[in-house]
Amino acid sequence: MGRRGLTLSALVVLLAALPLLAQVNEYEMRYGQTVEVSVDNLLQFPEMYEGKAVRTKGRLEFYPIMGRTDTYALRGTFGGRLYIVPFPEVEVEWEQGAKTWGGREVEVTGVVNRANDSQSGSQIVLIAIWGFLGPPDEKHGPLASAPTTLEELVTKAGSRDGKMVHVAGQFRGQNLFGDLPSASRHRSADWVLKEDVYAVWVTGKKPHGPGWSLDAGMKRDTGKWLQVTGRVSTDHGVVYIEAVDVTLGKPLSPAAQAQAPAKAPPPLPPRPKKPPVVVFSLPLDGERDVAPNSVFMVQFSKDMDEPSFKGRVVLRYAGRPQPGDRELDAVKIDYDGGRRALVIDPADLLRPGRTVEILLLPGIVDIDGLALETRPGLAPGGVVDTLRFQIAGGGLGAVPSP
Repeated sequence: MGRRGLTLSALVVLLAALPLLAQVNEYEMRYGQTVEVSVDNLLQFPEMYEGKAVRTKGRLEFYPIMGRTDTYALRGTFGGRLYIVPFPEVEVEWEQGAKTWGGREVEVTGVVNRANDSQSGSQIVLIAIWGFLGPPDEKHGPLASAPTTLEELVTKAGSRDGKMVHVAGQFRGQNLFGDLPSASRHRSADWVLKEDVYAVWVTGKKPHGPGWSLDAGMKRDTGKWLQVTGRVSTDHGVVYIEAVDVTLGKPLSPAAQAQAPAKAPPPLPPRPKKPPVVVFSLPLDGERDVAPNSVFMVQFSKDMDEPSFKGRVVLRYAGRPQPGDRELDAVKIDYDGGRRALVIDPADLLRPGRTVEILLLPGIVDIDGLALETRPGLAPGGVVDTLRFQIAGGGLGAVPSP
């Protein structure tokens, strides 16, 4: 269907940090292994990286676009911009950090896409991020990842702030044993790493990887040795590690190494499967000033059963019919399995000033047969989910939105 409808009239900045920051391994399973690439290469050859997982770094700048004031971008050497769009699970944390990072180098990890600026019509390149790393503290010099111990981090709290470290410890879940003050937990996904009597919070990545996954709410999963690489920070004497990598491993210190179990932990029982939900859309759900020739893309959290969409996706004008309305009876619907995305082409120019709705009806399922669930906080009534978009071009003679 080409790219004429992949418009982006708003860019929101972030798939960061990850589902809190995000779970990079899950995204790599979806988009492939992450590759390092420069901002300039992404801007010059976006087609080579489109739909792929990349990691890049550059100076962050605030650049309002298409009427929005919360847009950020990485500036290329030749003046181009790589726009940053956070996945929903990292949006809040990204916004909190990005406000203070203007003009400084940040690192982001995500998937590359192209879109059309609905105002200028020019093509833009964006990265939907699930992970990010803020600028290092200048007083600590360049980023480095050095082996250290939790004892050193805790007893010399603050001395390694801003530096990248590599530590080992035992997984203690979401503070299930009261190793740290409960009020010091910053996010619901934070978990505790402990060696001997020294404990820190790990944030930014969940404790899982290829072939293994630990549940932060289950005591049975605690005690496993993990190795964590990330940047250190201290808040009111409590140490935090913003993780960029978490792996199963053994303790780093010789004394703890001697106490480590000789055998690898037994495989964990299969985790319950979660039903799919809508995670992202282009244009964004609730967006205004959407181009009349837009094609809509709705992305899901899991691989979907394509036949289940038949007869269960409706595109319509919201509210009562208005004079001059045409039936949207030529809508084309395709499912892109590689992106887990439903592409909805109205095959007609949408009426300026009107609101259109995408209704997802009961019966849509993923490849495991689990039914699509309503997003948290929504109450769409008899349908499973509803996305709404305001078509641009109101003004004199335009039909008002109901």
